[in-house]
Amino acid sequence: MNLQIGFADLRRRLARAGYRLTPQRWTVWAALCEVGDHPTADRLYRRVRASHPMVSRATVYKTLDILARVGLVTPLPAADGVTRFDPGAPHVNLECVRCGRIEDVQDPQLLASVSRVARRRRFRADRGVVVQGTCARCGTGDGRRGRTDSKPHEGRRRHG
Repeated sequence: MNLQIGFADLRRRLARAGYRLTPQRWTVWAALCEVGDHPTADRLYRRVRASHPMVSRATVYKTLDILARVGLVTPLPAADGVTRFDPGAPHVNLECVRCGRIEDVQDPQLLASVSRVARRRRFRADRGVVVQGTCARCGTGDGRRGRTDSKPHEGRRRHG
């Protein structure tokens, strides 16, 4: 994923909310955009730390919180109980409850439909949507393709 907004734009958006764009915040934002696959805060911290060893875990967590407050990042509580982070505008995410893969779906009509339903119920939908299910790689669970066992992949907990 390319950096979705540049340094100057990020600085302006943070400033409007009363925050400064520090080198550490830019580093976290850039790493988040480069990873591109909905990382956890811990995974993002490890990536940032590899090139910037002086950036603390707390700085990464606080920066993610600030980026979420200003609407640049969406926290995605995943089926395994760990929050992942998604930069960019609200959209639909498909999450496999077996392998944990999250796929972005850029469908403005679908998101508009969800927003309309929310507005009718006097609810403001501003974070996108997460749909949980089973991806094609993990199979349908009926023996037709992919994984057919009922165990979550790699120790993931199943909720239900």
